[in-house]
Formats: sequence, structure tokens, C-alpha cells
Amino acid sequence: MSLSDLASLGSFAGGIAVIISFVFLGLQLRQANLNQRSLIQQGRSDRTVSALQRLTDERASGIVTRVFKGDRTLNDAELFSFYGMAASIFWSYEDSFLQFQSGSLDAKSWNSDVSTLRGLLTNPAYRAAWRAGREAIGDEYRDFMDAMMLEVKGRTPRNVATAISQLLAEEFEATKAVG
Repeated sequence: MSLSDLASLGSFAGGIAVIISFVFLGLQLRQANLNQRSLIQQGRSDRTVSALQRLTDERASGIVTRVFKGDRTLNDAELFSFYGMAASIFWSYEDSFLQFQSGSLDAKSWNSDVSTLRGLLTNPAYRAAWRAGREAIGDEYRDFMDAMMLEVKGRTPRNVATAISQLLAEEFEATKAVG
């Protein structure tokens, strides 16, 4: 085998090595993308769980219950407490909105967030909180939310405690029927 043949063979082997490197690079990029999306999803879940856990505080849940009932006797501190909770929810969804706009949040997750926002905006308390804080939000998200406010109509919020109580009774009754 001549030196020229060895050079050709080396060049061919080098080309194969480059192709293999590109394949591995592509696999690594794909894995990094999946990991990033997983972290984004975990962040969304953490924010939601954190907001729900705040409601396990009896004082906070008492304020929210009173706000949802339209209690006009709430003092300034109680109203500000509710506003802080509601505004934090809107800012959390702004993050998801921006992630979706940039392509780092998938449509399925964003559609779930939109459904939640629509549900929140049926509640007069969240509608009022949005109106109170909308000026502090980015233009695109504010426009999106304002459009949703026009589409979604407010209605009397359901009493979650009553609904859970009824569902618990139904489930325990079903358990008795089974045996």
C-alpha cells in the first residue's frame, strides 16, 4: 500500500469520524432540549404547587374565601394580601406566555395554562385583580389578557369547600355501596 493510499484511507476514516461526531452531537442537542423542556415544565408545576400551598394557610384561605364571596368588610391589608396572591398567579402565567412565545414551552402546556386563565377570569375577584395590576405587565401579555377578559364573562365563583364536601360524600357513599 502506497503512502497515497494510506492518506486516502485516513481521509475516508476521518470523514466517517466527523459523521459519527455529528450524529452524537445531534443526539446530545436533542437530549439537552428535552432536559430544558423538562426543567421548564418542572418550574411551571413548582409555581402552581407553591400558589396552591399558600392557600393551606388558614388565614390566606379565609381571605380568599371572603374575597370570592364579595365580602365588603375586608380591610386594606386583607385586600392587599389577596391582590398579592392573584397578581403572583398572573405573573407566573406571563412567564409561561413568554416561554411559549419563544418556543421553549410546547403548545399542549400553554393550552392548559390558557384554560386555567380562562377559568380564573370567570371569577370577579381575579378579574378585579387583573384590572388592578395590568399596567405592571408587559405589553404583549397585557394585550393577550385584555382580549381574554373581553371574551370570558364573569360569574359567581363556585364554593370549592361545598363542592369538595359534596364530592367526598358521594365517594364515601360509593364506597359503602361496594362493600
